[in-house]
Amino acid sequence: MRLHVFSFDERCRFEKEFLGFLALRKRKLVDELGWSLHHFGGLEKDQYDRTGAIYSVVTNQGGVVAGARASSCRSSDDKWSYMLKDASEGKLPGIPGGLLSEYPETNETWECTRFVMDETQADQELPSIETKLVVAGLCEAASTMGATELISLSPPGLGPLLRRFGYRVYREPARYVCDDDGREYRAFRMKCDPRVNRDLAVTYGLEGEGVGWGLTGAA
Repeated sequence: MRLHVFSFDERCRFEKEFLGFLALRKRKLVDELGWSLHHFGGLEKDQYDRTGAIYSVVTNQGGVVAGARASSCRSSDDKWSYMLKDASEGKLPGIPGGLLSEYPETNETWECTRFVMDETQADQELPSIETKLVVAGLCEAASTMGATELISLSPPGLGPLLRRFGYRVYREPARYVCDDDGREYRAFRMKCDPRVNRDLAVTYGLEGEGVGWGLTGAA
């Protein structure tokens, strides 16, 4: 099992991991959960896959088993900012506004999205290690870029899981039920502490004498 952390601009160096992550997103979010997402050629890719995004992807025997994406809440282009803020402005039908008590527009807060995992390939001897590695990779990369906090829109069970991993987590009070999958989702805020589980991340990300993480161009 290996952890790969890279930026969108480094995706060509991590082409197998990047495309495997997009394919897993399509299988989990579109095929299994029934989300109404645009996809092409077996890949799910959206407007937030762009310069500035970072990825934390776990592979096992060369195949992607888990991954997630994060972007700065200061990042924006002519139309899109970050998912929760864009939803609050009515740009993403199906996701309501008011899920955050405030909508940050600073590089100190990064939004995590598109977490997916292939449970059929999960390590049965080390429960939740794939999720733990994905989160540790995002914390390491985002903190390098200036993040002190991570936010996400996730199922309610995420909070207790992250606390078991050793993170400080706050759950926002607002909630909503997704029309596509009938599941409840809530917004979470978490202190971005790269020290938590860093030893584990380094252990699974070593290449030669250093960590094989490609982060150039992610700022």
